[in-house]
Amino acid sequence: MNGASSTFPPCRRGGEQRGWAPARAARVPSDSKVLLFTRDRHFEELTRAALSKTGATIFSARDVRQALDIVCRCGRELDLALMDFDDGCRGMTLLGAIHTCYEQLPVLVITSLDTEHATAVAYANGARACLRKPFRSTALTHAIAELNAPLSQQMAA
Repeated sequence: MNGASSTFPPCRRGGEQRGWAPARAARVPSDSKVLLFTRDRHFEELTRAALSKTGATIFSARDVRQALDIVCRCGRELDLALMDFDDGCRGMTLLGAIHTCYEQLPVLVITSLDTEHATAVAYANGARACLRKPFRSTALTHAIAELNAPLSQQMAA
C-alpha cells in the first residue's frame, strides 16, 4: 500500500528455513486438542515434532472437508488451530467458517503469500497471528506459546 501502515499486524518473518527439526518441544496438557490444516508434509512433520512429547491430540486435515468434519465433531474441545494458507482461498474460507462458529479459538495462519492483502484477510477472518514461510522451527514454537496461555505455560526444552 505504498508505505501506508496497515491496521493489521504484518505476518512475522520467522527467519530462514534451516532444517525442520524443532529446537524445543512444546509441552501442553495431555488433553489438549490441536487442529492442523495443511497439505505441506514438511510443515506437518515440524508441527508434530514440536508437539510430540506433549500428549496433545493433533487432528490433521489435508482438505477443507476433512477440517470441517473435525471442527464439527470436536470444535468446542479444540485448544488451537494451525492453518497453512498455501491452499489459497479455500484456507481463508475455512478460517472464516471456524471463526464464525468458534471465535474464541486461537488460530495461527502460516502462509508463503507475501502480500499485505493476504494478511489483512487472515486477520479479518479471525486469525490471531500470522507466520510467513520460510521460518525457523523456533518461530513456530514461539508463535504457539504466544497464542495459547495454557500451551505457553507448558513450553519448555
